Amino acid sequence: MNSSGIMRWFIWLSQLFYLLLLFYSQPTSSSSSSFNSSSLLLCSQDQSSALLQFKQLFSLSEYASFFCDISYPKMESWKEGTDCCSWDGVTCDSVRGDVIGLDLSCSWLDGTIPSNASLFLLPHLQRLNLAFNNFNDSQISSGFGRFAKLRYLNLSWSRFDDEVPLELSHLSQLSSLDLSSNYWVSFETSVVKRLVQNLTKLRELHLDYVNMSSVSLSSFMNFSSLVSLTLEGCGLRGSLPNDIFGLQNLRKLNLRANDLIGEIPSSFSNLKALSYLSLGDNYLNGTIPLSLSNLKELSYLDLQGNNLSGPIPASFGNLTKVTQIFLDNNYFTGHIPSSLSYLKDLNIIDLSDNKFQGRILDFFTSLTKLAKVYLFYNQLILISQDQYQYHLGTSQKLLILCSMITTLPAKFHHHFQI
Repeated sequence: MNSSGIMRWFIWLSQLFYLLLLFYSQPTSSSSSSFNSSSLLLCSQDQSSALLQFKQLFSLSEYASFFCDISYPKMESWKEGTDCCSWDGVTCDSVRGDVIGLDLSCSWLDGTIPSNASLFLLPHLQRLNLAFNNFNDSQISSGFGRFAKLRYLNLSWSRFDDEVPLELSHLSQLSSLDLSSNYWVSFETSVVKRLVQNLTKLRELHLDYVNMSSVSLSSFMNFSSLVSLTLEGCGLRGSLPNDIFGLQNLRKLNLRANDLIGEIPSSFSNLKALSYLSLGDNYLNGTIPLSLSNLKELSYLDLQGNNLSGPIPASFGNLTKVTQIFLDNNYFTGHIPSSLSYLKDLNIIDLSDNKFQGRILDFFTSLTKLAKVYLFYNQLILISQDQYQYHLGTSQKLLILCSMITTLPAKFHHHFQI
């Protein structure tokens, strides 16, 4: 390329640069600016307004989320004229901009939610978490039943009161429901039956410390989709029904701290997938059924605080995945079976406050993952390497003396709380 060609190319490039500079330096009109700004907002105006109206229902009080390890006022980031999809606790569909998730747990909310609250104008909501706030002993609103697409609902630890509304049974897409630790909330049998009938996709149901004293455990027998059922401290009465153990998918069952009586049914063996079982602090009697040893997936077993008696089945050695066993505060007798030595993943075992007799065997020390063994308040004898005998008696005085023993063999020091 000769010098004149280079010059023409340079002039053309300079003119192009000048035109581009003029174009980008032109001021935009107010209408154009407004359009560009609004086009960047993913959240629709009606859903943004609904959230801002919902915000007005509450004052913010740190005390309202007292039981949270970490809490802060998420709604403080909610400002008019900003994209609600960027607000703390709000999740939007990335394409349509619909609000599909709302997590206001531990958010200092102090107020009530009436049935006409703007919250219920969010038709695309799939997840809603209002746990650990203070709704001032108000009833759970019937408006929650309007969320046709809701899959997850958590209202736990939020000071609701009164009966659970029947409208919750309209949430046919729900897979997880948690109303636990609302101590003044109650369930009627008719509502439970309607939940069982309509919530066919429910996998997790957590109702701990909700009053269910008028509800029978048999009401849950057709919840075949359940994976986790926790009903601790619900005031449940009567015996354990055989029919509830047809819940083949159940992995977690917590019936602790109720008023259940009678024997543990052998039909527990039907719950093949069960990994967590808690029946502690009831009034169950009889012996441990041998069929309990067939729960090969079990990792947590709690039978403490009942009136159970007899020996620990030797077949407990089959529970090879178990990590924690609590059998304390019962009337178990006999020797501690050596088959427990097969429980290689065992981390904690509590056999205290029973009537076990005989020697404490060395096999405990071969369980390398074992961190704590509770054996006090039995009639046990610990045989040391030097054949000295330490009686672990039932009196408080002897217990204190035993807890002060410092001459135990070294291999026992990290294992026994006596």
